[in-house]
Amino acid sequence: MKRLFVVVLLVFVPLIMAAQPQRIKFQQTGEFATLTSAPDPLSNFTLTVSRTASTTSGAGASLQYFAVTATPDFSSETVVEIIASIPASAFTGNTTKSLVLDLDTSTLDLTTSILQTCTIDLNTFTVVCAPGPFGLIHLEFAENGVQRTQVLDFNEVVTSGTTVTHIHQRSDNSTANVQGSIFGVPVVGASATVGVNRDSSVEVFRRN
Repeated sequence: MKRLFVVVLLVFVPLIMAAQPQRIKFQQTGEFATLTSAPDPLSNFTLTVSRTASTTSGAGASLQYFAVTATPDFSSETVVEIIASIPASAFTGNTTKSLVLDLDTSTLDLTTSILQTCTIDLNTFTVVCAPGPFGLIHLEFAENGVQRTQVLDFNEVVTSGTTVTHIHQRSDNSTANVQGSIFGVPVVGASATVGVNRDSSVEVFRRN
């Protein structure tokens, strides 16, 4: 699967991002939760939800979700990508001891969000994309404190074709337990982290 993920990131992300917003940036301050999972050898996904702050619109939250699923014969892949601002009410919990994400993706504004599913034919290198998926995400995170870390000053710039992602993070982190479902599929065996962002940011933009 590693080779397939590299193909997606380096070749297809610029195509997938076509007709999407040119720039999305989140100032992340406050609690966040992340999970990663590889439920089988053919699929992998990551999800991050974080509280955000804005001088113009006040407190809110952001969601980043990326999933790849390959067919058993590796002839095609399905890529799901969501990068969006979400209501503050969709991400609740006063501390990292208990955080809950409840979101219906059909309520997202498609003019300001990236929300689409693309099927990639790995034989012809054609890409067919459509809006979605639309449905419910319900996740409950509980800090377990098995391992705690601090990110003091992390900076990363990832360039994939014409798409550039800049990540800057300062945070306190802890391992966590997670339960719930994403688009009706239960989350089983996922690795989760909760924490508090301190003046962190994520920016995604496309170069001409």
